[in-house]
Amino acid sequence: MIETSLVLVLLLAFLVGTLDCGQFLYFHQALSERARAAARYAAVNPTDRAGIQNVALYNSPVAASAPVLPNLTASMISVCLPGDTACADPSAGPESRVTVTISGYPMVTFNLFVPGSFTNRPITVSLPAETPVSTSPK
Repeated sequence: MIETSLVLVLLLAFLVGTLDCGQFLYFHQALSERARAAARYAAVNPTDRAGIQNVALYNSPVAASAPVLPNLTASMISVCLPGDTACADPSAGPESRVTVTISGYPMVTFNLFVPGSFTNRPITVSLPAETPVSTSPK
């Protein structure tokens, strides 16, 4: 009985640790894919900020009923378009770039020894805009 309980505790600890690691890898990859999809859409449509956020949330430029990932909201997605002075990077050079960042996504662990939730690291994807964007008024 004692040996079985010791082995069972270790087995459950490894199992829960494996579940936590798998969940973290899944959500990190899914968030990276959402950011990449939004950046690809933004490279072709660099003026459609709402469409870019919708692609990250719903995998479509038009809003749908439920996001692709649970707990992902529009406030977690920031979009920097060419001509935005708040997120302009002077070291980026003359090329127009679009940047999509997903930050603040909550992760919940199954493990009892680790704090119950934490925030995922920000994921940033930047691509050159395929269509030239004029920053000066006509």
